[in-house]
Amino acid sequence: MEIQEKYEGKKFCVATIIPKIKPRAEKIESFEEFKELIKNLGGEIVEEIIQKRDRPDPRFFIGRGKAEEIAQKNNIDVLAIDDILKPNQIVNLREITKKEVIDREYIIIKIFAERATTREGKLQVELAELKYRLAKLIGMGKEMSQLGGMPGTRGPGETKTEELRRHIFARIRAIEKELEEIKKTRKIHRERRKKQGFLTFSLVGYTNVGKSTILRALSGEDVQIKNQLFTTLETRVGTLKDLTNGEYSNKKILISDTVGFIRNLPHSLISAFRSTLEEIVFSDALIFVLDISQDYEKQFSTIRSVLEEILVDEQKPRIIVFNKIDLVSKERIIQAQQKFQDAVFISALKKTGLEELKEKIIKISERIWKQNQMEKTEEMSKSAI
Repeated sequence: MEIQEKYEGKKFCVATIIPKIKPRAEKIESFEEFKELIKNLGGEIVEEIIQKRDRPDPRFFIGRGKAEEIAQKNNIDVLAIDDILKPNQIVNLREITKKEVIDREYIIIKIFAERATTREGKLQVELAELKYRLAKLIGMGKEMSQLGGMPGTRGPGETKTEELRRHIFARIRAIEKELEEIKKTRKIHRERRKKQGFLTFSLVGYTNVGKSTILRALSGEDVQIKNQLFTTLETRVGTLKDLTNGEYSNKKILISDTVGFIRNLPHSLISAFRSTLEEIVFSDALIFVLDISQDYEKQFSTIRSVLEEILVDEQKPRIIVFNKIDLVSKERIIQAQQKFQDAVFISALKKTGLEELKEKIIKISERIWKQNQMEKTEEMSKSAI
């Protein structure tokens, strides 16, 4: 089962709720990000609703009155809420507005669905969507009735919802089994690289901060680069090369890029992409990539939050890189330098500052190799006793 709906050209009403008291800034920033997600799906935003209230309406999220107003508007196809809706809220809003109703989690899953190209990526997105639909089952009446084509028949006294739930569970188990096999294969490749002395530096950061451009600049890999969210969903690996003559700087230093982050990245996607994100967990070092032209402190916080969720060792060596310095003033760069004194400042697009980044990578690599050799020597000594 794959998501088939298209939102290209559809007219959206987007809504959010911000608290009457501070802090409000984070909710407003999230809303701006949410609108960018919708634009990435090709949707057209024709109306925005920002409500100030203590808490969402338990039945209609934005309140019955506002929902009835939306129902009267013929220029709206989709009501999109920048939050995680409860199943009953989806049902109630859909019934009263007569519009399609979706939330933040579904929007992000939709974007992932459009970006996935490999078998693994498509399976991971399907798994996330199935878990989403399972959680929202009573609120997904229209979509659930369109699934169709599933094997099996309804048992005695089994409702349509129960039947769909049973088939979803079966499909989830099948996908997880296939992903587990892919995970095992990746583990074999990882262990082989480790035995051969390879080190992997994982690029981690927000979506669309330039990680793919950095991968191409450091390794020469022909990777897809687009100015859009979540261009990369699958892990891509390249070998560190000399930046002047294109030769290998060290054939055993690898640069890895994988799925980008975003604030409030749905747990269903983190769970579904766990096998891909494990490349970060098992890498030897991390390269935090921050877009200096955006809210880099929020990006830094989001990166740390996701890494904590996937259980990345906090002691793992890391390099902080500020990208896109060609887009900001010297004052902003100085400000960032004062807050992140050991960071590297680059423009991957203009190929500025990459030599310093490469030198840091090599320096950390030498330290890791030395540590690994010491540990290996200690193990040999213990075994000889």
